[in-house]
Amino acid sequence: MKSIFAPILSLFLLTSFLFADDSVKTSVAKIDYGEIDDLLVSVVLNSEGNEELKDRYYTKKKAAKDAQEKLQADMMSGKGFDLKGASFGMMHNDPDQKKVDQLCQKHLLEVIERVFKDKYDFVFKDDYRSSLLFSRIAIEDVTIIIRQELLKALPKN
Repeated sequence: MKSIFAPILSLFLLTSFLFADDSVKTSVAKIDYGEIDDLLVSVVLNSEGNEELKDRYYTKKKAAKDAQEKLQADMMSGKGFDLKGASFGMMHNDPDQKKVDQLCQKHLLEVIERVFKDKYDFVFKDDYRSSLLFSRIAIEDVTIIIRQELLKALPKN
């Protein structure tokens, strides 16, 4: 329960701080993470030094996809299936997945700092885990610009 209320409380405190002084101008942007997620992962994994992580990550992704397809096929055919065994093939608690997520966040922050410098005070990640519930100010969507920068960063292969 604390994990739900902490971001909401933080948002309310931030909002009250922003509107406490009318002379303070704040600019806010959002990124539709769902639109750039695969591209961001590709850029990060194709970066120099991530070759081993890339191989492990895509091997595990393929195994997870195969396990999911097998589970679905077994369910559709009426065969018995091992739900516990199928869950071991998923990547939800995988250390490589966590490492990739962390590298993606780091790279995204670097892109935002490089592309926008000091233009925005806040940039929210707009996906299913977004903590932004309400805002009285307009939020500019910078997803397209970030997507372009990530496309430029892809290796030429």
